[in-house]
Amino acid sequence: MNGRIETYPRLDVIPESSEILLDGSKLSFSIEEKVVYLVNKPLGYLSAMSDDRGRKTLADLISERIKERVFHVGRLDQDSCGLIIMTNDGDLANLVSHPSSEIEKTYVVGIKGRLTDQDIEAVRAGVTLADGFRTAPAKIRLVRSDRDLSKYSITTHEGHKREIREILRVFNKQVSTLVRVAIGTLGISLVPNPGDIKRLSKREIESLKKGAQKKSPGKDNKRL
Repeated sequence: MNGRIETYPRLDVIPESSEILLDGSKLSFSIEEKVVYLVNKPLGYLSAMSDDRGRKTLADLISERIKERVFHVGRLDQDSCGLIIMTNDGDLANLVSHPSSEIEKTYVVGIKGRLTDQDIEAVRAGVTLADGFRTAPAKIRLVRSDRDLSKYSITTHEGHKREIREILRVFNKQVSTLVRVAIGTLGISLVPNPGDIKRLSKREIESLKKGAQKKSPGKDNKRL
């Protein structure tokens, strides 16, 4: 390396200024820049990068607009829409997705009819889902209600599979629409239309990271 023979198996390398030869041939390598994108996933797309059944995926949505090799952080059902983060930064992905960070995700969900006051208080206290998972206390408020449809804003920091739908299933309510409108400090106003994509600025990324809170001992949820 840089004209010297190196035998130590672990050696610090500065990619921008180090010249490395192996058996006389120069090795070239580069470090990919870390990027974070916010995507407004439309209805009908899988939260996946491929599908053997030919269904539309996130890869189809981003292929012409994101050149870096990225992966999605968390999931949204095919019949749900809204915000999803895509990145090549594994540390940030773990921070956002792990429940211990307590990064809140907010959803606006439409159901037929209305929840009772007792139902709402149960959501705020935490409920036991059909699979035995006990949810953490969630924030919930009525956004709009008419004769046939009510919309609620529900905020949780967990990522249990189909959690919002399963919470409402406890009260025999079927979800008609579900939109994720916020992930931590990131709101849907950044990408207001289905299919919109925005590369996040350093400031937006740092704001998201600062929103992470370490979970206090004894707050783990368990299956009952």
